[in-house]
Amino acid sequence: MENLQKSGSVKLLGVSNISFDQLELLLEKSEVKPAFVQNRCYARTRWDARIRALCHANDIIYQGFSLLTANSTELNRPELVTISNRLDCSLAQVVFRFALQIGMISLTGTSSKSHMKEDLAIYDIELTESEIDTIENIVFLS
Repeated sequence: MENLQKSGSVKLLGVSNISFDQLELLLEKSEVKPAFVQNRCYARTRWDARIRALCHANDIIYQGFSLLTANSTELNRPELVTISNRLDCSLAQVVFRFALQIGMISLTGTSSKSHMKEDLAIYDIELTESEIDTIENIVFLS
């Protein structure tokens, strides 16, 4: 893959479903670091906080997928419902706005026009720092 990138056949390299240790090793051993990391993102790992931090430190773009489907239990927490009610938006919009505000590109697989419009409406809302902290630590709240 590095040879393809160096030859110009491939512009950017990326990896998916990578652990922190694997990414650390890749950064140590590779000549060309990945431009993107794309991971299934779980609230129980503070939304992949360690990997996101490593990406940030190395100018790698973090893309999270399955933000909704992988976190269905967390999406039903009353704290998220309170945030959703305050912003008058859906729980999905809260999660996607959270991702945007912490520097994550959220990937969705929707083909529904209404869901796409709803997803794009996250630019009209904003979470407070306290709400971001609540969402990031949602599984650790009592």
